[in-house]
Amino acid sequence: MSSNRQLAAIMFTDIEGYTSLMQRNEKAALAMREKHRDVFDRFTEAHHGKIIQYFGDGTLSIFKSTVEAVDCAIQLQKAFLQDPKIPVRIGIHVGDIIQSKDDIIGDAVNVASRIESCAVSGSVLISDKVHDQIRSHQHIQTKFLDAYELKNVDDAIPIFAIANEGLIIPKKEQIKGKLKQVKAEKNAPFFKKKRNIFIAAVLLVFLVFVLSIDSFKFNFNENKPKDLSIAVLPFDNLSADTNAEFFRDGITEDILTQLSKLKDIRVISRTSVMQYKGTEKTIPEIAEELNVSYILEGSIRKYGDALRITAQLINAASDEHLWAENYDKTLTDIFTIQTEVSKEIVNALQINLSFDEQQKLSVVPTKNIEAYKLFLEGRNEADNRTRESIAKSILLYKEAIALDHTYAEAYAEIANSIYLETYYSRRDPNEASKLARDYLDKAEAINKDVSRIYSVKGLINNIEGKHEAAEKAFQKAIELSPNDLTARHQYATYFYYTGQYEKQLEQAKIAYSLDPLSFVTANSYFNALSANRMYYDAENLIKKIDANSTSENDFVINRSYFRLYMDQKKYKQAIPSLKKLAKKENVYNRFLGFCYAKLGDTINAYRTIDTIRKVAHPIEKSHQLAIVYAGLQKRDSVLYYLDTIRNRQTKTIRREISDFFDFMKDDPEFKKVVAAHGIIENR
Repeated sequence: MSSNRQLAAIMFTDIEGYTSLMQRNEKAALAMREKHRDVFDRFTEAHHGKIIQYFGDGTLSIFKSTVEAVDCAIQLQKAFLQDPKIPVRIGIHVGDIIQSKDDIIGDAVNVASRIESCAVSGSVLISDKVHDQIRSHQHIQTKFLDAYELKNVDDAIPIFAIANEGLIIPKKEQIKGKLKQVKAEKNAPFFKKKRNIFIAAVLLVFLVFVLSIDSFKFNFNENKPKDLSIAVLPFDNLSADTNAEFFRDGITEDILTQLSKLKDIRVISRTSVMQYKGTEKTIPEIAEELNVSYILEGSIRKYGDALRITAQLINAASDEHLWAENYDKTLTDIFTIQTEVSKEIVNALQINLSFDEQQKLSVVPTKNIEAYKLFLEGRNEADNRTRESIAKSILLYKEAIALDHTYAEAYAEIANSIYLETYYSRRDPNEASKLARDYLDKAEAINKDVSRIYSVKGLINNIEGKHEAAEKAFQKAIELSPNDLTARHQYATYFYYTGQYEKQLEQAKIAYSLDPLSFVTANSYFNALSANRMYYDAENLIKKIDANSTSENDFVINRSYFRLYMDQKKYKQAIPSLKKLAKKENVYNRFLGFCYAKLGDTINAYRTIDTIRKVAHPIEKSHQLAIVYAGLQKRDSVLYYLDTIRNRQTKTIRREISDFFDFMKDDPEFKKVVAAHGIIENR
């Protein structure tokens, strides 16, 4: 029979006085046992426990999380104490067990059984090891009872009672259970004295241990970074199986998704961490580049349907391991790993979770392994941002939904890809919007707690000018997942559209802190700094972006330089970028000519005018010439070319008049032309 060794929280329960009741009233006893099992089944499943066996009036179950085991016990007792009451005793211990198909063995199992025997009905007793793991969780109250020598257990065990409202706390004289018996001999006082000395020594050692734990936690909290932050690096693929690559990325991204739901920790986005695939950089180097205090790294091996996954949490400052664990799973168990790892990280960093956050960490999007694989493939295709890849992503998401029609995340991603096609495939925006919203509604009907639903809704509403609905959607997305990069980035765009530049900067800064290696996110932060006239910071950032960027981003970088220097009227510094831009798009000649004119370089200004006459589009030509003549302060020429503008689509931007036509702003003829033609500059 196959077996495996693991660390687990072990819970024993039994119904006090059940045997006596069975003798007196068999029907009542059986009804009590049925209610006991029904309640036990429901709450054990809800807290992710596993029932190993029922035996008469008792149960044996295990939990991977000690906190969940105690939470389950509290809920069980509250249910059992309601009329008609069931007098149940519960004991919990944590330790190493060996689990086979239908049983568990180990010293820890024996200890848990002995602790349960010491309980009274309505109480939950726990060992000192359990107490150590729950002590930072403020919603669980405890009371130390004493250290007891349990039968067939070598050392005395300090025992605590859960003291939450409604639960019974046993009095010391009520604790009898399976304790060691001391022989009554003539020298009994000596043995009693010896036993008392022993217990006192144990208590002293325990007190020192507790104080040392508190001291550790105090020191941990003292050295704890003010900004709790983590990067989950791509797990190493140690398997020859090519399918393992998808699962490797999936595990990495799903842990990120889980942690992103927590408000007390900053989680670096997948866009940035995926750049460290196969990196040879050290943990401190990576941590410095990402500005994080903790790193999670790991590996995956796949053998057929079996997986071995390792994970370890590292303090970036000291490069020391805070926690490490191995997970031996089958493919169908892969969905629980992100939850388990996330909870281990939360415990290691002593983060207090709200009830909602605990619930969010336990959500598994799908249990269909094939649907999951198709979803991962779809997400990879969507990330490529080409016409073909986005279309393929939609097909893959649809295949995933065909296998699991309750896969809310897949519905939300289909909606996102459909709307992306308006950018990359020139899909009709109205048709795309309607279809995307249909998929979003389906996703929301399945699970209204998926942040992606609302970030996509916000994007669509924002572009369609439905600003109130957009803001509401972005706020919902961020409420569900404070580290949702897309929501933060799009929310910043919303504030730009609505002219709320300070709030734009706030969201863009958060997005940049979550995704520091992304060109798009960094450039968005640059735009927010510029919009708030924080030119020094904006210039430092664009230089940093430029130094770390590839040639494919040159156009956007040059456009950012040009805007930065034009806003500050630093015309000489704007010219090098404008020359490069004008070679790509001739519309930038108007700004180039304007800068030459403002610098007094009339020769190059007129040369640019000649270029505009030759290459500019007829609809754009008059407006471009008006801009250059404005730089030369040629009033009559400005008025002539402004007056000849026809059929031009124009949009308003900030400070247009003062940027180009400031010297004519009080001219009556200029005002008349502006009123007649709506001279608006669109950079």
